[in-house]
Amino acid sequence: MFTSPKTILKLFYAIALLRAKSILQNSNDINELLDSAAKEISSGKKQISNIKDEVRLIISMLKSWVRGDYKEVPWTTLVLCAGALIYFVNPLDAVPDLIPGAGLLDDATVIGFVLASVKQDINNFKTQNSQITPETAHLLVAN
Repeated sequence: MFTSPKTILKLFYAIALLRAKSILQNSNDINELLDSAAKEISSGKKQISNIKDEVRLIISMLKSWVRGDYKEVPWTTLVLCAGALIYFVNPLDAVPDLIPGAGLLDDATVIGFVLASVKQDINNFKTQNSQITPETAHLLVAN
């Protein structure tokens, strides 16, 4: 039986969301996820230039939440963002990253969906942290 790529993508992302709820309960686990995502961006392995800044911004927001610097983010947004990062760092997701082009397209799709879903919360974070720009978000990721 053939299952559509869209269905497979939904399944893998649903699994990532379940893991995200658990990871967000443990500061060591969330910090490990954030470090892994930051390394993926910095290493250049994931050549998705149009979403690098957005991933950095998600990482920055979650790091601020973990540190207690930014608590005005809804639980749903935290779960969606953590789930997107789990999906992003997993090389064997719905479309394995080893497949040239297509392997990273699903990562971009998930990140894009999450950004669209939590746009207002991201904008609130950017407003509260007005010094954060896509160009400076990587500095927060390193901390």
